[in-house]
Amino acid sequence: MKKILRRSLFTILALILLAVIFYTEENARGKHAWNKAKQRFEARGASMDWSKYIPPAVPDDQNFFKAPKMTEWFVKGSTFTNDLVRRMTNLKTTGAVGSASNAITSELLAKNYVAWSDQYQPDFDLIREALKRPYARIDCDYSVPFAIQIPNFIAVRVVAQTLAQRAHCHLILKQPQAALEDLTLLHDMRHLLEGAPTHQPMTLVAAMINVAVSGLYAEAVSDGTKWHSWNEQQLAELQKQISDVNLTPYVYDALRTEPVSTCEVLRSITFISFLSEMGNSHIDLSSKIIDRSIPRGWMYQNMANIAMLNEKTMAGYDLEHDTISPRKFDDAARYVDEFLKRKSPYRYFAAIAIPNFSKAEQTTAHNQTLVNEAQIACALERYRLANGKYPNNLDMLVPQFMDKLPHDLIGGGQLLYHPVSNEKFSLYSVGWNEKDDDGVDSSQMKGATTPAQGDWVWEY
Repeated sequence: MKKILRRSLFTILALILLAVIFYTEENARGKHAWNKAKQRFEARGASMDWSKYIPPAVPDDQNFFKAPKMTEWFVKGSTFTNDLVRRMTNLKTTGAVGSASNAITSELLAKNYVAWSDQYQPDFDLIREALKRPYARIDCDYSVPFAIQIPNFIAVRVVAQTLAQRAHCHLILKQPQAALEDLTLLHDMRHLLEGAPTHQPMTLVAAMINVAVSGLYAEAVSDGTKWHSWNEQQLAELQKQISDVNLTPYVYDALRTEPVSTCEVLRSITFISFLSEMGNSHIDLSSKIIDRSIPRGWMYQNMANIAMLNEKTMAGYDLEHDTISPRKFDDAARYVDEFLKRKSPYRYFAAIAIPNFSKAEQTTAHNQTLVNEAQIACALERYRLANGKYPNNLDMLVPQFMDKLPHDLIGGGQLLYHPVSNEKFSLYSVGWNEKDDDGVDSSQMKGATTPAQGDWVWEY
């Protein structure tokens, strides 16, 4: 009996020793991998210190979100209790004519929509007044990344769609000045998403809302250019507005911030807490057992992999020349997919936390291209008003109608252009496939399903 007890005790002690060695080794290896990853990340001019990303406090009277109604309307919360969203979506539920997602083509429908949406002029005026404040800092606890409140995407989208639809209707009704006022407010709403005073969006979500609003703005501008609605002064004002839209640096900064916030969470919470923060409400006994048993070094290995994968995903940016490389982004996406397919406790959290960066980068490039094309389209319209026809090439716009031509984000060359008639032109980017498809976009290509196929064409 004593012999059995001694053998059992020896076995238990051996297992404990092996466990200590295992945990010590895994923790040391994880910490070493994390320190190396931090050094590489910081060598790129970034920082893994989350405190450096927290925006400084600003005076209330200079903060957009401290203006009357702005936090209530534009900070993330329950859509069902958002007074502005409820009222502006009333159109869809009452059967009134035309919503932000409906195509309005007749003057009667346009009149009905403008008459209905005129009730929101006091709301628009409140937003205009609030946007005069130079800063947009949501009042919340920034020390915990997952606790950060973000702009209410639904509210921003509803207001943006309403303004874009109003501009569309005013153009149908031959009221270009009213359309310009709608578009000016739509353009200025981007400022609540840009993260002043640091001008660094705290989340990728906020940056992508900005991308979406800018796309709506550019599409609304296209109505006025193809219908020749605006005069010289109005076109010059639009052109000035468009020239300050530069989405790429904001999305770049947001993507660079993502691994910092995720790693800060992993550094400071447990396995179960992470699953809960990522929206997994079902925490069973096995999850609790794992929570107690996984080495802390595994968290550090995941943090190291998140930092490493982020570095891969940024490879397609060239901020110095304001260009992107779709090929590099696609190569990075394939690398990330293959890396995360190989199951490992070192990659579990990384697979959950890595955002769909490829979609974000492609959408940003597409919408910024539309914005650049909108700026050129306004200059082309000004040239036509002055000369009775469109120029033979884009260089003829400089310097009278443009100080500098926006280039194609894809490759950095000039956007492709040729006049079709005195009333029409063709303007496009080679798009994500980096191939000139003769001005044919994905909607006209058989079998095409995404903007990655075909050219990115200014709608005419």
